[in-house]
Amino acid sequence: MTLSSALPFRPEVIAGERIFLSHILRDDIPTYARWFSDLELTTYLGGPGNSFLLEHEQEWFEHMVKDQRKMFSIVVREGQRMIGNIGFNRIEEHKQIAELGIAIGDKSAWGQGYGTEALRLLCDYGFTFLSLHTIYLWYSEFNTRGRQAYVKAGFKDAGRLRGGELFDGQHYDRVLMDLTRAEFGPSQLRSMIGQLRG
Repeated sequence: MTLSSALPFRPEVIAGERIFLSHILRDDIPTYARWFSDLELTTYLGGPGNSFLLEHEQEWFEHMVKDQRKMFSIVVREGQRMIGNIGFNRIEEHKQIAELGIAIGDKSAWGQGYGTEALRLLCDYGFTFLSLHTIYLWYSEFNTRGRQAYVKAGFKDAGRLRGGELFDGQHYDRVLMDLTRAEFGPSQLRSMIGQLRG
Protein backbone atom coordinates (compact mmCIF):
# COMPACT_ATOMS: atom_id res chain seq x y z
CA MET A 1 0.00 0.00 0.00
CA THR A 2 1.40 3.39 -0.96
CA LEU A 3 1.35 6.37 1.38
CA SER A 4 -1.07 8.24 -0.87
CA SER A 5 -3.59 5.40 -0.81
CA ALA A 6 -3.41 5.17 2.98
CA LEU A 7 -4.22 8.84 3.52
CA PRO A 8 -7.81 10.16 3.50
CA PHE A 9 -8.79 12.31 0.54
CA ARG A 10 -8.44 15.97 1.46
CA PRO A 11 -9.59 18.46 -1.16
CA GLU A 12 -7.63 21.71 -1.34
CA VAL A 13 -10.54 23.99 -0.53
CA ILE A 14 -8.27 27.00 0.04
CA ALA A 15 -4.84 26.50 -1.49
CA GLY A 16 -1.71 28.17 -0.15
CA GLU A 17 1.97 27.73 -0.87
CA ARG A 18 3.14 25.32 1.82
CA ILE A 19 -0.24 24.46 3.27
CA PHE A 20 -3.87 24.24 2.26
CA LEU A 21 -7.14 24.40 4.15
CA SER A 22 -9.41 21.40 3.77
CA HIS A 23 -12.47 19.79 5.33
CA ILE A 24 -12.39 18.43 8.85
CA LEU A 25 -13.15 14.71 8.61
CA ARG A 26 -14.79 12.34 11.05
CA ASP A 27 -11.57 10.30 10.92
CA ASP A 28 -9.76 13.31 12.41
CA ILE A 29 -11.61 13.07 15.73
CA PRO A 30 -9.06 10.77 17.47
CA THR A 31 -6.24 13.13 16.46
CA TYR A 32 -8.18 16.08 17.84
CA ALA A 33 -8.79 14.20 21.09
CA ARG A 34 -5.04 13.64 21.41
CA TRP A 35 -4.21 17.27 20.67
CA PHE A 36 -6.84 18.82 22.92
CA SER A 37 -6.00 16.64 25.89
CA ASP A 38 -2.69 18.54 26.07
CA LEU A 39 -2.77 21.09 28.90
CA GLU A 40 -0.18 23.34 27.27
CA LEU A 41 -2.19 23.67 24.06
CA THR A 42 -5.52 24.29 25.80
CA THR A 43 -3.92 26.90 28.07
CA TYR A 44 -2.66 28.83 25.04
CA LEU A 45 -6.18 28.61 23.61
CA GLY A 46 -7.64 30.29 26.69
CA GLY A 47 -8.83 27.19 28.52
CA PRO A 48 -6.35 26.48 31.34
CA GLY A 49 -7.01 23.10 32.92
CA ASN A 50 -9.16 21.78 30.09
CA SER A 51 -8.37 18.33 28.72
CA PHE A 52 -10.94 16.99 26.30
CA LEU A 53 -12.10 13.40 25.80
CA LEU A 54 -12.80 11.62 22.53
CA GLU A 55 -16.50 12.02 23.29
CA HIS A 56 -16.07 15.81 23.59
CA GLU A 57 -14.45 15.98 20.16
CA GLN A 58 -17.16 13.78 18.65
CA GLU A 59 -19.82 16.12 20.05
CA TRP A 60 -17.93 19.18 18.73
CA PHE A 61 -17.68 17.58 15.28
CA GLU A 62 -21.42 16.83 15.15
CA HIS A 63 -22.27 20.43 16.09
CA MET A 64 -19.82 21.76 13.51
CA VAL A 65 -21.43 19.72 10.73
CA LYS A 66 -25.00 20.46 11.84
CA ASP A 67 -24.39 24.22 12.16
CA GLN A 68 -22.37 24.35 8.91
CA ARG A 69 -19.57 26.21 10.66
CA LYS A 70 -16.79 27.63 8.52
CA MET A 71 -14.04 25.45 9.98
CA PHE A 72 -11.10 23.90 8.15
CA SER A 73 -8.22 21.55 8.79
CA ILE A 74 -4.71 22.91 8.19
CA VAL A 75 -2.74 20.50 6.02
CA VAL A 76 0.94 20.70 5.12
CA ARG A 77 1.14 20.02 1.39
CA GLU A 78 4.36 18.00 1.64
CA GLY A 79 3.29 14.68 3.10
CA GLN A 80 -0.39 15.71 3.35
CA ARG A 81 0.04 16.10 7.15
CA MET A 82 -2.81 17.65 9.13
CA ILE A 83 -1.34 19.94 11.80
CA GLY A 84 -4.30 21.89 13.16
CA ASN A 85 -7.54 23.68 12.44
CA ILE A 86 -8.76 27.19 11.80
CA GLY A 87 -12.14 28.78 11.32
CA PHE A 88 -14.71 31.32 12.36
CA ASN A 89 -16.11 30.76 15.84
CA ARG A 90 -18.77 33.41 15.32
CA ILE A 91 -20.02 35.19 12.20
CA GLU A 92 -22.36 38.18 12.41
CA GLU A 93 -23.44 38.54 8.80
CA HIS A 94 -25.50 41.71 9.25
CA LYS A 95 -22.47 43.45 10.79
CA GLN A 96 -20.00 41.77 8.39
CA ILE A 97 -17.73 40.78 11.27
CA ALA A 98 -16.40 37.42 12.43
CA GLU A 99 -14.30 35.99 15.26
CA LEU A 100 -11.41 33.79 14.18
CA GLY A 101 -9.94 30.83 16.05
CA ILE A 102 -6.83 28.81 15.24
CA ALA A 103 -5.04 25.87 16.84
CA ILE A 104 -1.84 24.21 15.69
CA GLY A 105 -2.22 20.92 17.49
CA ASP A 106 0.89 19.23 16.10
CA LYS A 107 3.66 20.68 18.26
CA SER A 108 6.34 19.67 15.76
CA ALA A 109 4.78 22.28 13.43
CA TRP A 110 5.09 25.15 15.93
CA GLY A 111 7.31 28.09 14.99
CA GLN A 112 7.48 27.30 11.27
CA GLY A 113 5.16 29.97 9.92
CA TYR A 114 2.26 27.64 9.12
CA GLY A 115 -0.06 29.55 11.44
CA THR A 116 0.62 32.85 9.69
CA GLU A 117 -0.07 31.33 6.27
CA ALA A 118 -3.28 29.70 7.53
CA LEU A 119 -4.43 33.02 8.99
CA ARG A 120 -3.87 34.81 5.68
CA LEU A 121 -5.74 32.11 3.77
CA LEU A 122 -8.76 32.14 6.08
CA CYS A 123 -8.93 35.94 6.15
CA ASP A 124 -8.77 36.08 2.36
CA TYR A 125 -11.62 33.55 2.26
CA GLY A 126 -13.64 35.57 4.77
CA PHE A 127 -13.18 38.89 2.99
CA THR A 128 -13.61 37.51 -0.54
CA PHE A 129 -16.26 34.82 -0.23
CA LEU A 130 -18.15 35.85 2.92
CA SER A 131 -17.97 39.62 2.28
CA LEU A 132 -16.66 40.33 5.78
CA HIS A 133 -15.49 43.79 6.74
CA THR A 134 -13.61 42.98 9.97
CA ILE A 135 -12.11 39.79 11.37
CA TYR A 136 -11.05 39.73 15.03
CA LEU A 137 -9.52 37.36 17.55
CA TRP A 138 -8.62 37.16 21.24
CA TYR A 139 -5.45 35.78 22.80
CA SER A 140 -3.84 35.64 26.26
CA GLU A 141 -0.91 38.03 26.57
CA PHE A 142 1.53 35.26 27.55
CA ASN A 143 0.96 33.58 24.17
CA THR A 144 3.82 35.42 22.48
CA ARG A 145 4.19 32.85 19.69
CA GLY A 146 0.57 33.33 18.75
CA ARG A 147 0.94 37.11 18.80
CA GLN A 148 3.89 36.93 16.40
CA ALA A 149 1.78 34.95 13.92
CA TYR A 150 -1.15 37.37 14.23
CA VAL A 151 1.04 40.43 13.65
CA LYS A 152 2.74 38.81 10.63
CA ALA A 153 -0.71 38.04 9.21
CA GLY A 154 -1.65 41.72 9.46
CA PHE A 155 -3.69 41.88 12.68
CA LYS A 156 -3.43 44.97 14.89
CA ASP A 157 -4.14 45.58 18.56
CA ALA A 158 -7.73 46.73 19.07
CA GLY A 159 -8.08 46.58 22.86
CA ARG A 160 -7.56 44.47 25.94
CA LEU A 161 -9.44 43.09 28.90
CA ARG A 162 -7.05 43.83 31.74
CA GLY A 163 -6.51 40.83 33.98
CA GLY A 164 -9.00 38.84 31.94
CA GLU A 165 -7.00 35.61 32.09
CA LEU A 166 -6.07 33.84 35.33
CA PHE A 167 -3.33 31.22 35.47
CA ASP A 168 -1.52 29.88 38.54
CA GLY A 169 -2.84 32.73 40.66
CA GLN A 170 -1.60 35.44 38.29
CA HIS A 171 -3.75 37.67 36.09
CA TYR A 172 -2.88 38.28 32.46
CA ASP A 173 -4.58 40.54 29.94
CA ARG A 174 -6.78 39.16 27.21
CA VAL A 175 -5.86 41.02 24.05
CA LEU A 176 -8.19 41.82 21.15
CA MET A 177 -6.74 42.11 17.65
CA ASP A 178 -8.51 42.80 14.37
CA LEU A 179 -7.98 43.10 10.64
CA THR A 180 -10.15 44.94 8.13
CA ARG A 181 -10.73 44.17 4.50
CA ALA A 182 -9.00 47.40 3.43
CA GLU A 183 -5.93 46.61 5.54
CA PHE A 184 -5.68 43.07 4.20
CA GLY A 185 -4.88 44.11 0.65
CA PRO A 186 -5.75 42.48 -2.68
CA SER A 187 -7.33 39.03 -2.62
CA GLN A 188 -5.26 36.10 -3.84
CA LEU A 189 -8.39 33.92 -3.95
CA ARG A 190 -10.42 36.10 -6.31
CA SER A 191 -8.68 34.41 -9.24
CA MET A 192 -10.46 31.16 -8.30
CA ILE A 193 -13.58 32.58 -9.96
CA GLY A 194 -12.42 32.50 -13.54
CA GLN A 195 -15.16 34.61 -15.09
CA LEU A 196 -14.63 37.62 -12.83
CA ARG A 197 -12.78 40.51 -14.40
CA GLY A 198 -9.65 41.99 -12.86
